[in-house]
Amino acid sequence: MSYKILIVDDEPHNIEVMINKLLKKNYNVLIASNGRIGCEIAINNLPNLIIMDWEMPDISGIEAIKILKQNERTAKIPVIMATGVMLTSEHLKIAMEAGAIDFIRKPIDEVELLARANSAILLFEEMRKNFELETELLRKNKEQAEREIIENKQTLAKLTLRIIQNNELNVRLFNELNSLCSECNENVSQTINRIISNFKTDSKNINWQEFDLLFEQVHRNFYENLNKHFTDLSQNERKLCVFYKLNLNSKEICSMTLRPENTLKKARARLRKKLNLPPNESLHQFLQQFV
Repeated sequence: MSYKILIVDDEPHNIEVMINKLLKKNYNVLIASNGRIGCEIAINNLPNLIIMDWEMPDISGIEAIKILKQNERTAKIPVIMATGVMLTSEHLKIAMEAGAIDFIRKPIDEVELLARANSAILLFEEMRKNFELETELLRKNKEQAEREIIENKQTLAKLTLRIIQNNELNVRLFNELNSLCSECNENVSQTINRIISNFKTDSKNINWQEFDLLFEQVHRNFYENLNKHFTDLSQNERKLCVFYKLNLNSKEICSMTLRPENTLKKARARLRKKLNLPPNESLHQFLQQFV
């Protein structure tokens, strides 16, 4: 691969000296006579390295470097500062803070020029390869995360349907058991009612744990963002927010929670009041903002 090096210098002699030395090593050389032209050439041609003179008319090398570092196309191109005057540690600090990665002293020494140019280009190539690898890894991780979210959404929908169906069967069973109570003595009736109550409690806890785990995998920041705006919501009210975010209707929520509809209506009214929702605003639409 033949690398491109841009030389930005207002002195023709300096440019000629560097061109002759760099061409010996088969570098492609671009030239600019001032900083502004140098920035234009860099943006249009994207060299692998820029050798920038410090003192130039129009804009200085430091100003030119700052322009290049603010441009997304040229921000990562390594820049070596070339100067025969600005050689103190303070000057070095100014150049490095502007974005230069190295110094070459004038008059130009061939060995130093080629060594520093080669090192800078190798560093740039290594950084470019690492950036490409990181970009590819991020792309793959994003695709994997998106696939997992889609799979979790599907699993969450299936789980919701399964809980609703199971609970509907359970409600029918509870009704049948309650009808038997009228034929049983008081002790048996109390036992049946206790069994039903315990079953409801255990069932709700088990279903919610599985359901909530999946919900958080799909909507990772929902609870955090909701709590930032509404700190006084109870646990049951947060659960209700989850159901309405998923756009479940009243019958489905009653099945999920094993609550009677009149209890749900009261809970929904309290929730809307805490969320400061006007009567015509949908709970589902309102909760979509908390992602």
